[in-house]
Amino acid sequence: MDGTKLKESLAAAGLLVLDECVDLDRLIPPLVTGQAPSCPPEDGRTESLVNIDDPLLLEKANADWYRLSIEAGLFSEADRRFLVALTPEEDGPSQWICVELQETWDIMGKGASGPLGSGYCRPEFRMLSLDGSVLACGTTWESAISTFVLKSPLESQVLRKFAEWVATGEIGHPAESAAARRWLDRR
Repeated sequence: MDGTKLKESLAAAGLLVLDECVDLDRLIPPLVTGQAPSCPPEDGRTESLVNIDDPLLLEKANADWYRLSIEAGLFSEADRRFLVALTPEEDGPSQWICVELQETWDIMGKGASGPLGSGYCRPEFRMLSLDGSVLACGTTWESAISTFVLKSPLESQVLRKFAEWVATGEIGHPAESAAARRWLDRR
């Protein structure tokens, strides 16, 4: 997806793409965050589920995402910037894109219809706070939309184990292997 189309798709969700806003080298690699749905509550995962059949699915799912994101510290009312994991180039590595939440937004509807999911109210996204301390995700299960946050992803045994595998170079791009090693070495 070219840069202009990516910006337009994220704008439809209420996300303004910003130039790089943090040093990305010290953050968890986006590839590693793909294992976040496997993290148990003991890892600090807090989840909210909305049944797919709920007539207020979109409203509730958007509200849950916002509430959990604010409570966990993905962003604040004063500073609404955070990172979104995206794969801008086909067959390329996923990377963090800095965005700012606008006043009008729709993460679970228009966002999930674009780069944040597989269709309207079918989210599949990973978001990270600027300091890397909060991971927020959306995914679609068989009968529900799940929004969850994971505080301190660096402490998650599930993510660390997967990062160890990524760091071996057996999976992902070489840049992702190096990023996984840097992230693991932060501890």
